[in-house]
This record gives sequence, structure tokens and C-alpha cells, in this order.
Amino acid sequence: MSPNTAPADPATAPRSAAEHCAAAEALFTRAREIYPTLSSRAYDQDEYRRCLDWARMHLRLAEAITAGAGLVLTHRHLLANPDVRMHAIYVGAESRRWDDYFESQHNPTGRNA
Repeated sequence: MSPNTAPADPATAPRSAAEHCAAAEALFTRAREIYPTLSSRAYDQDEYRRCLDWARMHLRLAEAITAGAGLVLTHRHLLANPDVRMHAIYVGAESRRWDDYFESQHNPTGRNA
């Protein structure tokens, strides 16, 4: 995988929805650069496909982050309203579980799955 399509180092990987969108945009730009010279060679086809696959992954993560942020905001608004009775929801604990899950998905080489 070329450096332009490889996943980022987990320590410096994009974290916000905006950063994921920017990473997807960079990968789409790389795919547009590859497309005019796309040949029937497997390497060229794979490189182009990797760009699109990683861009799609970044966009899906941005969507998930945005949806999660909206959920947390709605939850906080409901908690601030004394007329709404809610069960205790531990959003922080849930997000830590997801973080642990994603961190456990690393392959033996240490790169993200």
C-alpha cells in the first residue's frame, strides 16, 4: 500500500469528524490523480480501489462521530430539563468500550484492521 493510501499511525490518526472528512477528501483527490492513468495492471487497480475504500471508511467514521455527538448533545439537553425523568445512561463508559473494541482490531503488524 502506498503512503498516500495507507492508514495513519493510530497515535496520530484523525479523531474528529472534520479530520476524517479531510482525510477522505485527500484520498478522493489521490484517486482522481490515479484515474486518468489507470491501466489494467493489478497494482494500479488495487491502488485506485484502496483509495476509494479508505475514503469511504473515513466518511463512515465521520458520520458515526457526528451521529454520536448529536446523541450526546440530545442526552445532555434532556438531563438539563428537570421535567424529563431519565434512566442513568453512562455515555462515557459506552464510548470507552467502543474505543477498546477498535483498539483490539489491530492486526499482528500493528496497523489498524
